[in-house]
Amino acid sequence: MRIKLNTEDIMRISLFEKMTGADVIDSVADEEKITFVIKEGDIGAAIGKGGENVRNATEKFGRKIDLIEYSEDVKQFIRNIFAPVELEDVWTKKFGDDLVVYLRIHPKLRRAIIGDKGKKIDSAVDLVSRLSGVKNIKVIAGLRKDNKKVAKKEDAPVKAEEVKPEVKPEAEAVKAPEATETQNAE
Repeated sequence: MRIKLNTEDIMRISLFEKMTGADVIDSVADEEKITFVIKEGDIGAAIGKGGENVRNATEKFGRKIDLIEYSEDVKQFIRNIFAPVELEDVWTKKFGDDLVVYLRIHPKLRRAIIGDKGKKIDSAVDLVSRLSGVKNIKVIAGLRKDNKKVAKKEDAPVKAEEVKPEVKPEAEAVKAPEATETQNAE
C-alpha cells in the first residue's frame, strides 16, 4: 500500500500523532472535516479519555474530526468507515483487476450511507481506494429475503409481564370421579 501525501497531509498527521500518541496511516481533508485513518488497535488512544483528544484536535484544526480504524480486511475496513451505521452485509467481487465492494443496507439508511448529493459515499470510495485495491462501492438498499435479523412477530421474545398463565375453569381443573349407583351401594 503506497499513499501519496503532500506536505500539508504530513504536517497534519504528524501533529495529530503528537497530540494523541496514536499511529495515523492516512489523512484526508476537505473544507468541513478532517478524516484520520488510525492504525488497527490505536483507535482508543486516538479518541482519548472521554473524547478529549478529538475535542483538542477539533479546536486545533478548526474543523470536525473523523476517526476511522484501519483494517487489512477490506470488509471490516468498510464497516469501520460507515460506523456506527449497521450494514446488513458486505461482500466483494473482482472484475479483472478492479475490486468492487457491495453493501446491503436497510432502505431507511440510504441517506446515512450515500450522504447529501453522494458526498459521503464518494469520500468513502476515495479513502478506501487510497488504501486498498477497491475501485468502487455499490449500495443495495433492501433486506435479504432470508435475513434472520428481521424476526416475525410470533418469533419475537415475550416479556415476562406478557406471559399469562392458562386458567382452567374449576370444574375442568379438578375432576372428581362421578358416583354411580353401584359405587354408592357398596
